[in-house]
Amino acid sequence: MAVQSRKSPYRGKVRERLAVLAYVTVHGVAPVAQRFGLDRKTVRTWRDRYRAHREAGLVPRYPTRRPRRIPAETVALIAQARTEFRYGASRTRFWLIRLHERAVATKTITRICEDLGLPPLQRVKRRRAPRQLTLFEKPNPGDSVQVDVTVVTLAGTKAYQYTACDDCTRYRVLRLYRHLDQRSSLDFLAEVRRRLPFAIRRVQTDHGTEFAFAFVLAVEQAGIRHRYIRPRCSLSFTQESPRKALRRPGSIT
Repeated sequence: MAVQSRKSPYRGKVRERLAVLAYVTVHGVAPVAQRFGLDRKTVRTWRDRYRAHREAGLVPRYPTRRPRRIPAETVALIAQARTEFRYGASRTRFWLIRLHERAVATKTITRICEDLGLPPLQRVKRRRAPRQLTLFEKPNPGDSVQVDVTVVTLAGTKAYQYTACDDCTRYRVLRLYRHLDQRSSLDFLAEVRRRLPFAIRRVQTDHGTEFAFAFVLAVEQAGIRHRYIRPRCSLSFTQESPRKALRRPGSIT
């Protein structure tokens, strides 16, 4: 009994049932049922289907959609989350777990909403954040000092250039470090406070790990305010190359 070539998801099942029927022709129904752990009625049904329709009769006759095992109360909660709260499948799943202690898969929630005829949620267009000004000035020296890090290569060696720029006078302090971490940031902060000829009232940085809690705490302990820029926005002086910044007047190395 050779299995015909067909593109069917059940060709493995058909091959297994053909092997069982081949054993039936030699030993009978009862030994086959005992050997393979099958019911005798099932073996006879396969044999009769094979005699009537050949291999097509061995294709499993599963229902197109099995009965849903989700309780009706859970289905009602899913409908409430979609219609009243406008929750998607993922948010509905967490809502059911945390508030109602009911675990339902995300795909199951999506299928239930489709069966109930609930319309899919429309994607809300996110408003783009206004572009940050590339250059701005402060009225007094020290009102805002921007600090950022740029990766540079010197003589084939990778280094990290820390740069501080005052938004009023455009004075700059630059220093190279071998490592990019909070220890280098703290050392550079002390260097900036020593080099600038005026008091610093605010320091502005990005959200890099080198400007994490220890750096912010050191800034505040020095009596200086700290401000993070908006995510995905660059500081105003970072668009210039490091070599060009070194050639500008007012740079302190």
